[in-house]
Amino acid sequence: MIKTYKDYTGDIDESCDVCVIGSGPGGGVVAKELAEKGHSVVLLEEGGHFTVDDWDGRPASGMSAMYRGGGTTGTLGNPFISITLGKCIGGTSTVNSATCFRTPGPVLDRWRDELGLGAMSEDTLGPYFDRVEKIINVTELTWDILGNNASIVKRGCDKLGYTCLPLRHNVKDCKGCGPCQFGCPENAKQSVNVTYVPLAVKAGARVYANCRAERVIVSGGVAAGVEGSVVEPKTGRRTRRVSVKSRVVVVSCGSMITPSFLKWSGLKNRHIGRHLQIHPAGRVVALMDETVEGWKGVSQGAYIPDFEGEGIMMEGVMVHPSLLLAALPGVGYEHKEMALKYNSLAVFGIMAHDETEGRVLKGFDTRKNAGIFATYLIKQADADKLKRGIAYLSKIFFAAGARLVYTAIAKMPVLHSAADADRLLETRIKPSQIETMAFHPLGTCRMAADPSRGAVDGSGESFEVKNLYVADGSIVPTSLGVNPQITIMALSTHVADGISARLGP
Repeated sequence: MIKTYKDYTGDIDESCDVCVIGSGPGGGVVAKELAEKGHSVVLLEEGGHFTVDDWDGRPASGMSAMYRGGGTTGTLGNPFISITLGKCIGGTSTVNSATCFRTPGPVLDRWRDELGLGAMSEDTLGPYFDRVEKIINVTELTWDILGNNASIVKRGCDKLGYTCLPLRHNVKDCKGCGPCQFGCPENAKQSVNVTYVPLAVKAGARVYANCRAERVIVSGGVAAGVEGSVVEPKTGRRTRRVSVKSRVVVVSCGSMITPSFLKWSGLKNRHIGRHLQIHPAGRVVALMDETVEGWKGVSQGAYIPDFEGEGIMMEGVMVHPSLLLAALPGVGYEHKEMALKYNSLAVFGIMAHDETEGRVLKGFDTRKNAGIFATYLIKQADADKLKRGIAYLSKIFFAAGARLVYTAIAKMPVLHSAADADRLLETRIKPSQIETMAFHPLGTCRMAADPSRGAVDGSGESFEVKNLYVADGSIVPTSLGVNPQITIMALSTHVADGISARLGP
C-alpha cells in the first residue's frame, strides 16, 4: 500500500535498513531492488500518488498536480530555460515521453578516461540495461502507432537521404493516444509508478507520498536516518513530523534538488551542485498542406541520428494545442488563424549534446520548500548546435512539403523555403535569441574515482558521509546526448547492488 496525505493521522516514526528519498527512475528502482533482496525499505516522496483514474490528458490539470512548481522551474541565464520536473510517485518517469536509449559507448569511454570510472563499461552495464528494459517493457512501436507527425518527418528524411527511425519506448499495449507527459490515460506507459514502485510495495517496502525529506541525520560521519515533514498537497504546508531511522540513506531527489538537499544537510564537497548539463532543446513547427492531426500517435515517436556527430539529436515531439499555440508567433486575429490551422501543424524537436556546465546553488531552506536556484549560461558552441539543428530540420520539413516553418529563433522566426534555412545556417544567432527548454538535468553530484573529481564514488556513495548514497540523474557524470531515463535506472540498479552487498544478508 502507498500511503498518501489522507492516510496520516499523526507524526510518522519509522525504522528500517534503507530510507530512500524520491520515487522516480532513481529512488523507485533502488527501493524495489533492495526490498526484493530482503532489506527493509522506507520510501519518502514529496509529491502525491496519481493513477489512471486521475488523468484526463489535459496539460493544466496534469502539470498543476504532477509537476514541480506546476512546470515553472528552470535555470537563470541567457535565456531562462524551462526544465520541467515531475513531483509525484514515479517522479519524472510518470510525465515523460517514455523514450529509451542506452548510454552511448563514447560517453562511457569519456567517463573512464576523465573520471576514472573504468567499471562503467558497456560489458559491466549491459546486464543492468537488460534488467531495466525487461521490467519496463522497452519496445519499438509501429509507424501507425507513432502517428502522422513522425511519418511526415520520415518522408522528408527519405527525400534528402537522411535516416528517420522509430524511438524505443517503455510501453505495453500502447494505442498512441498522445498525452504522455500528463499521465498516460491508457495506463500503457510502464513508468516507475506502475512498475518498480508497485513491485517494491509487493516486496514489503513502505511508501509514503506527500512526505518531504528535509535533512539527512548524520552521526559520527555516518548517515543514520532522515527528518522531514508531511506536506499538504496543494499548499506544501508542513503539517506533521516525519522521522526515519535507517542504516543507509539514498537520496534520489533529482539533479535539480539533490545538490541543494545535500548542502542543507551539511555536505561540503565542491562538486555538489556543479557540472549541471541539461541537453538544451528547441522545436521546429511546420505548417503543412495536408491534415496532420499530430495529437494522434505517440507524442515523441521517431528520431534522426544523422547529426549526432555534430552533437545534435532530433526527436519527435507533439503537444496539446494549449502549449504549442502559445509558443507560436502572432497576436490577435493572426494568432487565431494559426489556431484554426492546428490540424495541419507538424512538430519535431532538437536537443544539443551540451558542452556548457551550469550550477545548482544551495537554494531555499529545505524545511520550508525544496526550492531550486540554478544558473546555466549557454556557450555559443551549444547555441550554434541548436541553430544548425533547427536549420537542418527546417529543410527536412520543406522536403516533406511544408508551406511555412516556425523556428523559435527571434532573428528568423518564420522560414518560407529551404533557401531561407540555408540563410539561417549562415546567420549568427546569440543564445538569447533562441527559445530554449530542457528536460534532462544531469551531473550535479557526479560519480568519479575520487573526491577531487566528483561528489560520489563509483558505487554512488558520498565521499564525505558513509552509508549516504545518491541514485538519480545527478550522479550521471556528463551530458549523454540521448534521453537519460535508462542510464539513470541502470546506474541506480548498480547502486542498489552495492548497498545490498554492504548490508549483507
